[in-house]
Amino acid sequence: MNINKIVTGLLAALMLSWASVAYAVDNGTEFGIADDLTVLGNEGTMMDPDVEIKGFTMFGSTGAAQTVNIPQTPGNMYVSGYVQVSSGMYVQGNSTFSATAYFTGVSSFSDVGNIHIAGGAENQVLKKVAGGGMVWADDATGAGEIAGTPRRLVMFQADGTGGANSLLQQDGLDTSITMVSGSSMTILGDFQANGAAKFNGPVTLGDAVGDAVASVGAFTAQNGLAVTAGNASVTNNLTVNGNAQFGNDRLVDTHGINQAPEAGVALAVAGPDDGYAAKFYSGGSLAAWIKKK
Repeated sequence: MNINKIVTGLLAALMLSWASVAYAVDNGTEFGIADDLTVLGNEGTMMDPDVEIKGFTMFGSTGAAQTVNIPQTPGNMYVSGYVQVSSGMYVQGNSTFSATAYFTGVSSFSDVGNIHIAGGAENQVLKKVAGGGMVWADDATGAGEIAGTPRRLVMFQADGTGGANSLLQQDGLDTSITMVSGSSMTILGDFQANGAAKFNGPVTLGDAVGDAVASVGAFTAQNGLAVTAGNASVTNNLTVNGNAQFGNDRLVDTHGINQAPEAGVALAVAGPDDGYAAKFYSGGSLAAWIKKK
């Protein structure tokens, strides 16, 4: 028997098996190929495919020991082994991964609302743990890094979640914090600076009657000190190394030393009962004095 008769016989048997399908969905016919099967058609369409398998399809070893979790109905396929796709894959329905899944490239999702991961509570986030897995945890738990503008301190947003840039910026040496230009700070409670404090612009201390400012250490005003309203009181020594002026209106301003000012008296001085009320020196020598006999 030559090769042409063998091929003719196989084609006749195949045609007979196909003809029986016309009147019966499954009549127990089996067509087997011991080795490779190659389909060379390359003009197939959805209405006329090059390869068409209508029934339930299985690739790999068959046997009752296989666990099948999909419906064993026409159009469905079971693969008893690995599957590799050299190009893209489009999955229209739901997909379930019962074991480890690896995505070595970029994975895109058209709607983040379609991503569902079991477990966790509302507003919790996924965090990596030792071993490579992920766990559900609160934002404030565990070691995590919040991305943001370099050197800017991050604060929670108004709803208490996420991170947003604050008005505080740390310098490159991590030694100081600066508030960004145009910002302001309000302190409703006590404020303490253990080191030097510098104010480059106008400073207002207090906005109500009775507000007080106390300085335990030395207070230095390099460009002058102006009291535009209210009284200024010094309960300890006062040293003025530069020029000093008391008053600016000879008809109104009054001053007192060791006593309260007197009306109509530009300068009232109260001296001790057995000492000098005032001494005046010229050229380092005593020139005049006022004292009680």
